[in-house]
Amino acid sequence: MSKAINFKKIFLYCLVIALSLSALIGIFIFLIGEFAETELRLLLTTLTIGGYSLTALCSATIYNRNALRVFSIIGMGVTAIGFVVTIIPIWEFIEIDDIWKTMIIFIILTVAIAHTSLLLQIKPKTKNIKYSMIVTIFFISTVTLMLIRSTLKESDTTEIEGRLIGVLFILDVLGTVVTPILNRISVIKD
Repeated sequence: MSKAINFKKIFLYCLVIALSLSALIGIFIFLIGEFAETELRLLLTTLTIGGYSLTALCSATIYNRNALRVFSIIGMGVTAIGFVVTIIPIWEFIEIDDIWKTMIIFIILTVAIAHTSLLLQIKPKTKNIKYSMIVTIFFISTVTLMLIRSTLKESDTTEIEGRLIGVLFILDVLGTVVTPILNRISVIKD
């Protein structure tokens, strides 16, 4: 019988290794480095590995829940593509001017999917908590789409759009904080 892949463990190792390498490279640069291009690229690469490992780890946390496995796999896939899209301009395989919007969009998507994955770890104890989770995921999705739209637009975001994104982001954060608290309170007996 084959052993299942433990994505959480893989991404945790990647995160620890990337952060450790980033720390070593950073220390080297500050102590004896010259802040040359290669040193900065190495530092950005390890920071990118760390950031994307963290978002992939969030997606991997729901992998073992059958109903959420597809979403978990999509999250890990988007993270992998985002990593590649971010590494390409760091090492100048493509100029950043040609790919920066795509890079920003993948950062937005990976953070949103990671955020949603963490919220989906909650097993709602009541219908109200389930609705709170659904509404919060709606806010996450709406903010994500609005940020992607703003990234793709050639003109600046209007003041009204900026205010609306701010309001929806506040509601997103509120739902993210309140939903698990309400779920926990619902199991506490007076």
